[in-house]
Amino acid sequence: MFSKLPTFRTSKVSSSQNGKQNPFQRFNSLVPTKPASPASYAKQAYPSFDTLISASYISDETSSLEYSPKTYSTNEGQESLTPSSGFSEERSLGHSALLPYEEAEEQFLEDYESYFLHLSVDNVRRDQYPKLELQGITYLDHATCPLFSRLQVENHMQFLLEDAHPFLGSTYIRGKQSGLQYNHLDKTCEHILDLLNTNKDEYSVIFTSGISSCYRHFGEMHHFPKGSLVLTVQDHQKFIQQMAQGVAQGNAKIATIPFKKKDLCIHVTEFHKLLRKRGWSNHGCGLLAYPAQSSSGMCHSLNWIVGAQQNGWKVLLDVSSCIPMVDVDLSLYQPEFVIGSLYHMLGYPSNVGFLLVRRSSHSICRETGSARLRITEVPDDGKAVHILTEGGSLNIHTFASLYFGLEHLQSIGILAVQKRVKSLISWLVKTFNSLKHILDDKPLLQLYGSPDLQHRGSVLAFNVLDSTGSIFPARLVQQLAESNNIFLGTANLSDLSLLESQQKQDKQWESDRPGAPAYHIEVLRLSLCPVSSFEDVYRLVQFLCRFRNEDYMSSEAAGYVEELEKGC
Repeated sequence: MFSKLPTFRTSKVSSSQNGKQNPFQRFNSLVPTKPASPASYAKQAYPSFDTLISASYISDETSSLEYSPKTYSTNEGQESLTPSSGFSEERSLGHSALLPYEEAEEQFLEDYESYFLHLSVDNVRRDQYPKLELQGITYLDHATCPLFSRLQVENHMQFLLEDAHPFLGSTYIRGKQSGLQYNHLDKTCEHILDLLNTNKDEYSVIFTSGISSCYRHFGEMHHFPKGSLVLTVQDHQKFIQQMAQGVAQGNAKIATIPFKKKDLCIHVTEFHKLLRKRGWSNHGCGLLAYPAQSSSGMCHSLNWIVGAQQNGWKVLLDVSSCIPMVDVDLSLYQPEFVIGSLYHMLGYPSNVGFLLVRRSSHSICRETGSARLRITEVPDDGKAVHILTEGGSLNIHTFASLYFGLEHLQSIGILAVQKRVKSLISWLVKTFNSLKHILDDKPLLQLYGSPDLQHRGSVLAFNVLDSTGSIFPARLVQQLAESNNIFLGTANLSDLSLLESQQKQDKQWESDRPGAPAYHIEVLRLSLCPVSSFEDVYRLVQFLCRFRNEDYMSSEAAGYVEELEKGC
């Protein structure tokens, strides 16, 4: 269908064109059925929806990326796909839950003008991520394992082969390097700051070997005076634990902002009480640390930055899971510290994180001995770029790859990416909420988080429900999706009510370390990338519609339950 993209750029094409082939006809083989009785499904003890309505804390989990090989044939010089698995539109799903693809796409383009105006991104997708189309892959797990472009890898390999540096392959960053290498480092900084709409006059940049290293080094570099507080949100605790040692050495404490159970948003009243609580802000050293987008896909307001700073707090903003899909403008909001992950932006290489430090209030000095860098509370007029290699081997040639990858993102168009992602998430939320079971018209999916699209980013956490409201196992749905070349991630939800009970007994929202909820449930997590398309999300929904049919849930899918149990 997307071969007709030039037509779309001038007018919205009617779906009634004769001879137009539905692109999903190429996925027309059935999921292999494994013998299992309906009773085997009924015996599974799945948590009910009512049990999980209070669940709110989400943490990352790695999903499998293995898939079966495909067979290709050649037709006039073009590769075509013969998929080894897929699903058939001829299979009965009962009452129609979706419009035919061409009609659905036409309606989508009419409803979401911002997506229609940026269809050129689909050309980039075909050119730079060819395996998605050639292998019939629907990839919706960007938050776990991002995709990297062909251009980035090819340019990096060419650079490595042509570079004449005598220490090629073992050149670690120690002082100033050659002009070309230093240029790639400098350009990488510029691209990162451009993505966040700021510059080197506003922020210094520290590069480390990964996001965990960023938090660990921040805990070592930042001074936490005795009695000070680190305030965070429930779905960010695992990252805060990376700097827990530095917090503990300063005899500081960690507190958690309470969530609303229903929509995973914070209790605003409780939040402001924490910011204004006497005995904390008087130290002048409270730190609010939170993600711009949580792993559940909820976007936390950047207005928190202003409110916290007005009450004497410093702010650490984590942008690792949202750039470039979600807009973060540091010209409007200026937290003292910003942490991010280049791996989660580019997918390659895998070992680079960054920490931004606001220069108008802090400086970075180098110390001798075990302390490499130190953040001090004075304005900075020194170096704009710092690199920490302790604990990891951050190679100078890495920055060439980062530069090529960031150049590629800029060429796609950050505004185009953000508008497309917003359109796709809006359509998904609306469609997910509309899906019902065939027989009893009960909800098919449980979508976690706020119904307000203003709080949505590029990630959705959800579960499939059976007709009784019980949750169909996330790993089972994930495996069935993979058999159709649809790749989803999984995450863990924890029961916040258990943590709340313990905290209420203590009569305060603080603890020596983040609480560890005792109850977990797996959820599915879809996450979009810069080149995600309507075809991707439509095909996912078409797959999920199979669960509307109780026969599919109790017979065809049940065989995978025993296989999953054996693997546990």
